[in-house]
Amino acid sequence: MLRKDIRINATAIWQYLSEKGKMSVQEIEELTHYKNSLILLALGWLSKENKVRFSVKNDNLYVELSSTPTEIYY
Repeated sequence: MLRKDIRINATAIWQYLSEKGKMSVQEIEELTHYKNSLILLALGWLSKENKVRFSVKNDNLYVELSSTPTEIYY
């Protein structure tokens, strides 16, 4: 897998989070049909960029954007 592919997946996941808000990794998997490992790579990319934050509830990992899209780009 190339860095470019991880970035593309990260961008797609970021867009879904922007539209839908907080989601579990399982929900992301169902929505994107990406393998779990590819989702985690993309989330790692987004985390490194400080674009997402994580939480755990009932043994499920949830992810959401660190700030609203307008705060990120303006």
